[in-house]
Amino acid sequence: MQSSRFYPLLVASVLQFAHRRLRSPRIAVLDGLRVQLCPHVFNPTVSRTTRFFMQHMQIPTGSRVLELGTGTGAIAAAAARHSTEVWATDISPHAIRCARATMRLNKVETRVEVLLGDLFTPVTGRRFDVILFSLPYLARRATSLEAMSWCAGPKCELIDRFLAEARGYLTAGGSIQILFSSAAPVAQLVTMIRQHGYRIGLMSSGRILGFLERVYLLKLS
Repeated sequence: MQSSRFYPLLVASVLQFAHRRLRSPRIAVLDGLRVQLCPHVFNPTVSRTTRFFMQHMQIPTGSRVLELGTGTGAIAAAAARHSTEVWATDISPHAIRCARATMRLNKVETRVEVLLGDLFTPVTGRRFDVILFSLPYLARRATSLEAMSWCAGPKCELIDRFLAEARGYLTAGGSIQILFSSAAPVAQLVTMIRQHGYRIGLMSSGRILGFLERVYLLKLS
């Protein structure tokens, strides 16, 4: 169910405040992985969405995996538990350095290729069995480098562009796994997904902040 119209504003404010407090790199443990945290990169310990994604995503053994907007690289490192062929992209140079450190901390740097670029640009011409994207799901314009991790534009333009491009990077029978929360314009996103011709399957959902926020992990095919 869609949250109050005031809730997305609260989420954005809390995330921005929490990220301003991270002024130096440190290491956190997330779902059994050592994760490098860095200034100007989405901190997966602030929100429980990353942990939820890591715990409920489905990675068939031996599949070719792509994660977009990798940030600290936590999800890509978790995917490397099941696959020896993982690619991770991010538009932020800060995130690229951070993600590569996470791969080294977990000794999966030979299985995960971390690439700088916008969405699919660094992997042009390749196809994947699984595409992972923890969406920047707030319908707002980003006002900081960190906020690009949770703001998709006033009309969720980033998500629309992702959906338009993603099918061209899937193998036959491949799937897209995306996560967003009830702080997103849920009805708008579901309509957008269907307009791009995807079938929607609910993989998992759960509450992460008491009664306020529910997260949805969807499989698109």
